[in-house]
Amino acid sequence: MPNTRSFCDQENHEHALVPPIVDVRDNLGVLAVHVLSAKEDLAKMDYETMVRKLYDITCELHAAYNGERTRIEY
Repeated sequence: MPNTRSFCDQENHEHALVPPIVDVRDNLGVLAVHVLSAKEDLAKMDYETMVRKLYDITCELHAAYNGERTRIEY
């Protein structure tokens, strides 16, 4: 079984790496922000619109992740 995030966080396991699939999952929110900022001028956008668009992109990324995670070997 691959290392879990909690296993890697335990004492004496500093050398362990989480599987790439876990890092991908854990960074979907950060990726969503980058996608939004590449598509839109955030300085000119009101917060409500920003949050709605961020939510939509996050949903799209979750759907893409769910479709890919069963095809990715880990």
